[in-house]
Amino acid sequence: MKKLKKVQEHFKFRLTDDWSNECNFYIYEESTADGYSVYIATEDTSNINVNENVYYYDSDLAHALTEFIKDIEYSGEKQIIYIDDISAQFVEEAIEELNELINKKND
Repeated sequence: MKKLKKVQEHFKFRLTDDWSNECNFYIYEESTADGYSVYIATEDTSNINVNENVYYYDSDLAHALTEFIKDIEYSGEKQIIYIDDISAQFVEEAIEELNELINKKND
């Protein structure tokens, strides 16, 4: 998790699996009325846009997480990101991509 620490320090964010209204971004699993799993990635849990915030596959969440983190790079304040399963594959993929981005900037 050395890469995670490096990426968190560079982009000024923290991952948590403790739900809080203090979080700036949320990624979590929900169930549809007919029992299917969908994934939500949003800044505002009270205003979910199906076209923009709901994902059928968790593999698409790496892109959503990466884009949010890249957008906060120059915000100036530390952001808190809630992820219901921090050990999920999409988190690792996002951290790897962001680490590569940092390395390219430093070259």
